[in-house]
Amino acid sequence: MLMLSSRVFPAVLVLGLALAACQSVEKKAVTDQVKVVSDSGLVCNATAEVEKALDKIDALTPASTVADAESAGESLKKALATLDKAEVELQASKLNEYRDQVAIYEKFVGQIRQNKTMTLEEAAQQLKAQAAPVIAAHEQLSETTDCIEVEELMDSDNQASSGKSKDDASGKADSE
Repeated sequence: MLMLSSRVFPAVLVLGLALAACQSVEKKAVTDQVKVVSDSGLVCNATAEVEKALDKIDALTPASTVADAESAGESLKKALATLDKAEVELQASKLNEYRDQVAIYEKFVGQIRQNKTMTLEEAAQQLKAQAAPVIAAHEQLSETTDCIEVEELMDSDNQASSGKSKDDASGKADSE
């Protein structure tokens, strides 16, 4: 009896782990999508630090000291290392998200196979809809990260609103 239970326990343990892994493919995909967004933010922050370091180097003058130049160089070196690390993490996150989307798609394909009453047209429509996230995740792998600076957004909003108010003011003057 002891022999049987010692064989059953590992099998139950393996089955439990397999069920836990299968259960949350979708949850893992959501977690990995959040990680991509978070890592994109890290890349943007690191890019901003590189730009600040480059500004320090650009601000060096003939009156600057060697210590100033070394400090600016160290700032750039540190910022570039941080950027490299952030980009590696982002790429890994994008790859994980892509793999998650492929796993979800494969799971769905398995479900489609089980439905023997479904027409080929119905299956094709459903598969096409399920393929869209896989395609988007694949395209995301090769995309570069676009960072939008808050100042740029504020400036464009201010220009749009100031341009609008000028038009409104001139329109009122014309109507009087």
